Amino acid sequence: MTKLALTGGTGHLGGLVAQTLESEKLNVRYLARRPEAVSRAKGVSVYKASYEHSPEVVEALAGVDVLFMVSASESATRLQEHQAFIDSAKEAGVGHIIYTSFYNANPNSTFTLSPTHAATEKYIKDRGFTYTFLRDNFYTDFFAELCQEYGEIKGPAGNGRVSLVVRADVAEVVAQILKDPEKWANRTLDMTGPEDLTLAEIAQIASEILGKEIAYVEETVEEAYTSRQAWPAEEWEYDAWVSTYTAIAKGEQAGVSDDIESVLGRKATSLETYLKNLI
Repeated sequence: MTKLALTGGTGHLGGLVAQTLESEKLNVRYLARRPEAVSRAKGVSVYKASYEHSPEVVEALAGVDVLFMVSASESATRLQEHQAFIDSAKEAGVGHIIYTSFYNANPNSTFTLSPTHAATEKYIKDRGFTYTFLRDNFYTDFFAELCQEYGEIKGPAGNGRVSLVVRADVAEVVAQILKDPEKWANRTLDMTGPEDLTLAEIAQIASEILGKEIAYVEETVEEAYTSRQAWPAEEWEYDAWVSTYTAIAKGEQAGVSDDIESVLGRKATSLETYLKNLI
C-alpha cells in the first residue's frame, strides 16, 4: 500500500484534508511542527517535523512514497523553508509531492506571494520528483469573512474578475488525489470556482444572501496601503495584502477551470451556495 504523509494538519486546509481522510483506510502519517496540536489524528501516527532540512525531518519522511505539502506559513523566508523541506524529502526517498500552489503562479505575478509558489514548483521539478500541483485561486472563505465581519470589501481591484474557490473543495480534491496519486502524476490542476466575479458582484451576492448591505469600496493603491496600516505588519505583508486586489484588477485571477469537476465528478461550489451554507 502506498505510504502517504500529510503536512498542515493543524491549519485550515490541511485540517480539512485530515478530516476528509478520517474514514479512509489509507497508510498515512501526519507531520507537524507541534504534534500535540494535531487533534484530528485519531490513531494516525504523528511525527514532529518543521519545514527544514534536518535529520529529524528526514527520519519523519523515511518510507514515505507520496507527500502532501501545504505551503508554509507566509513569511519572508517561505521559499527557503520550502526548498529545505523538499531537500529533506529527497534525502528520505519520497517520490511524489502534491503541492498547494497558487493560481497563475509565475515569477512576474502581481500578487507578491505568487513568485514563491512558482519557484517552489520549479524546485520540485528540478529535484526530480513526480509532482501534482494544485493551483488555488483566492479563497471564497476569505471574502465571505470580510463581508460578515466588516460589511464591506475594500481594495484597488477595479472591475477585475476573480474565480474564487472554496477551501473545502480543494481539501476534497486533495483527499481524492491521495486515494490514487498515480492517476494525477505530473499534472497541474487549477482550483477555481465555477464563476468569474467582480468584487462589486461578490458584495451584491453577499448582500442578498446574508440579508445586510455589503459594499465594495474602491480604493487607490495608496489608500489601500494607508487603510491596512491599521494592523501592525511588516512591509512584505502590506505588499501581499494590497497586491491581492491589484492582481485581480490586472485580470490575473480571472478564468474558470473545470479541474475540480474532473477530480470530484461535480462542479465546484459557487459563492451563492457557500454563503447559503453559512446561514
